[in-house]
Amino acid sequence: MFRRLLAAFRTRTTAAAPAPAIDDVITACDEHGRQVVMSREEWRDKVLHPQLKQHWDTADALYDTILTALSDGFAPELLTAAARLVEIDGLPERSHVAHGIVLLESGRHDEAEAVLQAGIRTCGETAALLTNLAKVKHDREDSAGASDLLRRAIRLDPNFEHGLNGWLAVERARAGEAGFLQALQEACALPRSWRARLLLARHHLAAGDLPAAREQYTAVLAEEDVDGSALMTMAADLGQYGHTGLIVTLVGPVYDPTRHGPQAAFHLLRACLETERVAEGEALLGRLRAVSPPPLARHLDEFERAFHQLHGSEAHA
Repeated sequence: MFRRLLAAFRTRTTAAAPAPAIDDVITACDEHGRQVVMSREEWRDKVLHPQLKQHWDTADALYDTILTALSDGFAPELLTAAARLVEIDGLPERSHVAHGIVLLESGRHDEAEAVLQAGIRTCGETAALLTNLAKVKHDREDSAGASDLLRRAIRLDPNFEHGLNGWLAVERARAGEAGFLQALQEACALPRSWRARLLLARHHLAAGDLPAAREQYTAVLAEEDVDGSALMTMAADLGQYGHTGLIVTLVGPVYDPTRHGPQAAFHLLRACLETERVAEGEALLGRLRAVSPPPLARHLDEFERAFHQLHGSEAHA
């Protein structure tokens, strides 16, 4: 639910860096799917405000509209709508996090803290609420307070991406690479933790220590219900560091098209092509065609043609 709600933790420098410029135009699609470009003011008046009014009493649609407008840098325009979301949403954690982020992005830290604390009183401590409360501490340059909140967040959900990344970033800023690795090791030791293990494996791959990386991958793959994004990350990292064959031997036996999504499958198919494992690749294609929606068919057709070309190369070898 909250994967798209970004809580960024950036290392502060002694000289304040200028804020990145926001584009003066918004690119969107009209009701016929055609791309249109309009100024930010025009988009605000002709698109955002009418959408907020249209979805004023529908929590899911209002949340999605707020989320999109946040990503386009319209936080100050969303203050009233985010407060309205708290009133009508049957998912109080979601609404309090969204409202807190709108306030944070609008520079209203005291109000953001109050909203997030209200969410905790309503829902109890959750990884998303604590992570964004830590952002308040971070923006006030209270790194110790931010670290404490983030540690509590990952103990609740060690795989909450923004909480984990935020904690690692804060610890790296406080104690350098040693602090980062100590925090990473602590996160790896938590029950059901897989995201930290993948980050540690990436660290080992970058250092050229494949056996250590493989040890972390084996631990992740041993879990009963492996997350599809874990398989995708594992495959992408192995490919980046030149261990394409391991994508097939490690990820292949675990991958299930009905549970793990298409992205890991595309990494697997590319690995089969690069290592010329035609039979395994074509078998995976058959499993994917049985469950994939029509929009993926074009991509599967491209892989099928590539495997046919490998067949031809083998015949002429």
